[in-house]
Amino acid sequence: MPKRSFFVPMNSWEGRHKSYVQAIEGQYDFQVIPPTSSPAARLEAYNQVTAEFQTMIDQAVQNGKSLRAQGSSWSLSKVAVTEHHLINTKPLRIGFALPASQISQDYEGDREMLRFLECGFSISEINNILFKDRLSLKASGSNNGQTLPGVISTGTHGSAFKFGATQDFVVGIHLITGPSKHVYLERESYPVVKPSFPGMLGAELIRDDTLFNAALVSFGSFGIIHGLMIEARDLFLLHAFRSFRKFDPALKKAISTLNFSDLELHKKPASKLFHFQVTFNPNEGTPPKEATVYLMFEGPWTDNYEPPVWDNASSGPGASGLEIMGGLFELIPSALGEAVKPILNTQVRNHLAPYEIKGTIRDIFRGEKTQGKVFVSAMGVPLSRALEALSITFDTYANLGAVIPVLLTMRFVKGTKALLGFTKFDPTCVLEVDGLNNETTRSYTEAVWNKFEQAGIPFTMHWGKFNHFLTRDRLQNMYGENLDKWIESRETLLTPEVRKVFTNDFLRGIGLAT
Repeated sequence: MPKRSFFVPMNSWEGRHKSYVQAIEGQYDFQVIPPTSSPAARLEAYNQVTAEFQTMIDQAVQNGKSLRAQGSSWSLSKVAVTEHHLINTKPLRIGFALPASQISQDYEGDREMLRFLECGFSISEINNILFKDRLSLKASGSNNGQTLPGVISTGTHGSAFKFGATQDFVVGIHLITGPSKHVYLERESYPVVKPSFPGMLGAELIRDDTLFNAALVSFGSFGIIHGLMIEARDLFLLHAFRSFRKFDPALKKAISTLNFSDLELHKKPASKLFHFQVTFNPNEGTPPKEATVYLMFEGPWTDNYEPPVWDNASSGPGASGLEIMGGLFELIPSALGEAVKPILNTQVRNHLAPYEIKGTIRDIFRGEKTQGKVFVSAMGVPLSRALEALSITFDTYANLGAVIPVLLTMRFVKGTKALLGFTKFDPTCVLEVDGLNNETTRSYTEAVWNKFEQAGIPFTMHWGKFNHFLTRDRLQNMYGENLDKWIESRETLLTPEVRKVFTNDFLRGIGLAT
């Protein structure tokens, strides 16, 4: 089979959301191969790319260059870029359903739900593949353009508060760790495949809970993730409601305890609630009298399903504050004052108009259309401190002395086992600050971070969003011994020469470059 990779010299790389420009020397790309139904041909093509990845690493070691695999360039931080060579993984889209002969007899899950997917698949493409088999992902971010390794490596969270973040449906990792070494990682406590499956890939099988949990959220610094084994679930429908609700004791109780007994639930049982999200517009008050509440309830799949009608020019119905800000980008004047608030608030309410729809994860969490320079930060806080953290964001805005277009969104996620998963609290309230990327928004958010710290509120930060507040000392406070285990795991899996290849300015800046 002819070599698929080739190198394209480039001077710079700009992030999708225009949050950074990174000087680079070039990017590796791949020829797209025609789809093939032959498992043997797919395996041969997959293994050839493994060898080409290893050659890239070898050349980087020999030439003193850094290397970084990237997907859809979704992150707003520089977590996924480096100063020398990038790898465009998006053409790499080979997938396998596992035959029973390759699944461990000790595997405790549903064998029909396992899928092994190469690193270039986007969430959108995976949704379509699973839909054909009447399967679904177990969780999703608010949109679907990222690649699978991209969402799991930065801890993309969604709002499945009974399940977890996206990395929590991954049960196997094929990791290229050097010019002559690649490994297949599983948890020792949760074996999935027989040794013959990594053998077909030419990889060393390692079952180790700590190494696996370290590699899950490692933002490209553990080598190249070539493939991931995921557990899907049966296809289901979400009965979704978006409405304006009073910010009253019933909503505060739900936010601080996930107890929905006092909240009106559209005649749906709380036991079926899958997604809970609350969005505030501080320009309507600090706090405002009302919030926008998303409630999505699980329901069974039906063969007469019709996807919800949605304007393709707009974001999907599961849109986060990022998409709302992007939608407002061209409507908002450059200078804002008190007189503009009513106009701004009307525009926000139009974008958050109430709805009642039914849809799959594929059809609800899709289609990010964000344009322009947006600012998004996300902090994970313990559920018990959620209202206190929210109050700080309101008070900080009230004292800002400026009017900025900004939304505050709370989403709720079950705690993760990933050592550096920012959804570490069980459960985690993710508090997002979404606005336009300008000096005032940045100053506001930095003030919020500082006040969280001053108030002694434990918090973490999303790896793929604005997080320049992070330092080694702060990371140590956030993750404790998990941070030490993560560093030890990286040193176990990668030689010093290879660690240097997969070290970038982001890693050096937060003190994790050993």
